[in-house]
Parts: sequence; structure tokens; C-alpha cells
Amino acid sequence: MNNTPPLVSIIVNTYNGARYLPECLDSILALEGGFPMQIIVVDDASQDDTPAVLARYRDERIQFVRHEHNKGAAEAVNTAFGLVRGEFVARIDYDDRYRPHFLLRTIEALQHSPKAGLVCGGAQMIDRDGEPSGLSSPVQQGYAAGCGDHFLNLLRHYFVTAPTLLARTEIWKRAIPLPAGMNFCDWYMTLTMAEVSDLCVIDDTLAEYRIHPLNMHSAMVMDGSGECTTWRVLDHFTAESSRAHETTRYKAGIYARHAAEWGDRYFGADMYRDARRCYLRALALSPHQHLRPGVMRRLAGTLLGTRLYRQLKHFAKRNTMP
Repeated sequence: MNNTPPLVSIIVNTYNGARYLPECLDSILALEGGFPMQIIVVDDASQDDTPAVLARYRDERIQFVRHEHNKGAAEAVNTAFGLVRGEFVARIDYDDRYRPHFLLRTIEALQHSPKAGLVCGGAQMIDRDGEPSGLSSPVQQGYAAGCGDHFLNLLRHYFVTAPTLLARTEIWKRAIPLPAGMNFCDWYMTLTMAEVSDLCVIDDTLAEYRIHPLNMHSAMVMDGSGECTTWRVLDHFTAESSRAHETTRYKAGIYARHAAEWGDRYFGADMYRDARRCYLRALALSPHQHLRPGVMRRLAGTLLGTRLYRQLKHFAKRNTMP
């Protein structure tokens, strides 16, 4: 293995990811800039052809680690960070892809902004087949390009898409080791970094984020684990963080917003009982949540059922069209 210290370490977490892993790895190997790079692939005991896929890659920059037993995403991240040697670090899941200029833009931003510990940008959302399905961008969501303190903004709303994030290793390691069971860990890690450093926002699409039925994005809704992680993260940063005192006046509104957002996720998955529970919690915490677009309509929909709700929505839309 080449002993030249890498400038950047890229962590790839995978579990049963043989179908998409080659696209992910190829996108890393195609990154522009010629930066010395370390690629750490942690396979969390996959039961598919992941080892065979990795065996096809002979690049000496790739370091492959396999868990003998499935330990979960949090432990896979902890394993990877024990091997990181770069000054900067990024983390990407097996089913996502980088745009070629990802490192050029992000490393430049951090090198020109010494107060910033992390940087992110926009992501093209893609479906299971790689077809575009929308854009997720901090700028699109109202956050100005440039560097600044985003701790409270990130607590209110996690606007960072994981594969667009690059950080200084010394800052990211503040969040390591991840607490046991913190498998949906990106928000927790980013908040831990934002506690102590500025975040740079880039107005550019840096990666492609895949949403499909088998990824954690979908699973965390169906099994409720994502919601549990949300309350765990909020409880920590509003009570135990060094900046918890800054959250006091906003706490009810922050919890209410996340409750309403979980209501939306459950509603989209036809999980009406959970959606109703979350909407009612949001309204109890902050009554003005009913002013958020669609909250009261969807709350009513949890009582009406899918068929009647869609009929009424179609009727209302038809009667409001010019």
C-alpha cells in the first residue's frame, strides 16, 4: 500500500449493496483534482456478492474491511474512522454517487475558510435506476451560499444531504465513537461539528443521492427507527450540548416542526395512526403548526382514509384552479 499520507479519506458504508456499489466506487475513482486519497470500504457482513464486487477493484487506495457479523451503521462508521488518515474526510453510502468536481469545490471552500470545519452543497435525487427525481439543495431551501454558524438552523431542519459533505477530520472525530444504536447518524455528526465550527454552503450540485425501497431512508420510516433517532438527537442537543442554552427559546417550535415532518413522512407511507400521533404532538407543542401548508388537511386525511382523502384533495384542487 502507498504510504504517502492522503489529503482526503472517503468512507463507504455498505450492506448488501452489490447492485449499486460499483457505481459508487467508480464515481470516487473519477473524482477530479488528483488529490492523494484513501478509500475505506466497510462491509457490515453483507450476504450478497459485495466481496466479489470489491475483489474486482485493484486500486491500492481502496482499503476493504469486513465485519464478520452485522453490527449496524453506527459501528461501521466507528470502524472506518479508526482507519482514517486524511486531513479531510467524507462519507458516502454504497448507493450514492459523487459528481466529478465534488472534491475540487469542497476542498477549495475549506482551504479558503479557516473558521469552517465542514462544507456541503446540493444533491441530485435519483431513483433505483439512476433516473433524476428532484434536487435537494441548501440554497433551494433558503440557506445562502457562504460560510457561517448554522448550528440552530441544522437543529431546526437538517438541510445537508450526506454525500455532499466534506469536513476536517479533527472536527468530525468529535462525534466518534458514535453512541450505540445511532444508525441514522449523519444529523448527529453534522450537529456535533456545527457546535464548534462554521459550515460552508456551496451553490452547486455535488453528488447524487439515491432513494429506493431497500435503503435506510425508506426503512427508517417503516420501522419507526428514524423518528426515535430524531428525538434522541434533539434531546441531546437541547439538553447536553455546550450550546443547549441557545435552544431554550426555540425548543418547543423545533420539536413541533420535527413532529410535523414525521407526520408528513408517515402520511406519505400510508401509516395514518403514526401520522396522526405526530401531527397532534406538533399542534400540542406549537399550535401555530396548523398554519404550515397541508398539516391540517393531512391530519384530517388520517381520519378519512386514503380513498376519500384523495377524492377530496382532487376536488379541492379542481375548484381552486383558475
